[in-house]
Amino acid sequence: MTVYADVLVVVNYIINLLLLLASGKLLGLVMRRRRLFFAALLGAFGSLIIFLPYIGVWFQALYKLLLAAAMAATAFGARPWQRFLKALLMTFAVSFIFAGFLLAVSFFLAPAGMLFYNGVVYFDISALMLIFSTTAAYLLLSLLEKLFAGRTHEKKLYDVTVSVSGKTVSFKGLVDTGSSLREPFSGAPVIVCDRELAGKVRPDESVSFRVIPCLTVTGQGTLEGFHPDEVTIVGDGKQIKTSDVYIASSREPIGGEYQALLNPQLVDRG
Repeated sequence: MTVYADVLVVVNYIINLLLLLASGKLLGLVMRRRRLFFAALLGAFGSLIIFLPYIGVWFQALYKLLLAAAMAATAFGARPWQRFLKALLMTFAVSFIFAGFLLAVSFFLAPAGMLFYNGVVYFDISALMLIFSTTAAYLLLSLLEKLFAGRTHEKKLYDVTVSVSGKTVSFKGLVDTGSSLREPFSGAPVIVCDRELAGKVRPDESVSFRVIPCLTVTGQGTLEGFHPDEVTIVGDGKQIKTSDVYIASSREPIGGEYQALLNPQLVDRG
């Protein structure tokens, strides 16, 4: 089979972009489009190793691990190291599963339009079919993540501090074990905060706000969310600092012993 470098790079760029999106959603990280673009492009150019002589299984695994590390650092950042390690493991795991699936297809079905060499896959199929197939796999992965994501069963209160453009507000947050609310584009977990407290750190109108779909007792609804500079969550022997989260203003006041509802993923990740 003749392998064209331009087709190879474009094909692997699309695949890497969707794999990074899947990894970010599984981790609940806020994903920046520019970082994802460069990370996917890095992986795409890394596929040019297909033109080298056969490098062996162990060298393929090492190469894939190093490439996944570079892609994870580019897409999600290298600090803090705990988050980078989780991102690396998830990126490598998702890529490994995808590569394993393609290897199985190549071995058992031996399709005429597919080449698997040096750990790189090359498709001699239409771009439309490639995009459709990879998107279907990404949607399936997202569906499985929603169905089987673990939940925290014990309700706990945490001290939460939100910082936005030099403004800070602190409050008590309750981990809502029934909540899986996320910002739809990035997949980042959402803190639903009392509207009065959220208003104290609300950015000015020059900052873009996100519409976050939610389910309420009256049916489908939406909340207005914004991205903070940093959120600190303290409690249960943990101190978690993250910006991979969105703050949504509640439609009704939240009062009493807590003033916000936390997605369990925020404390699970720490």
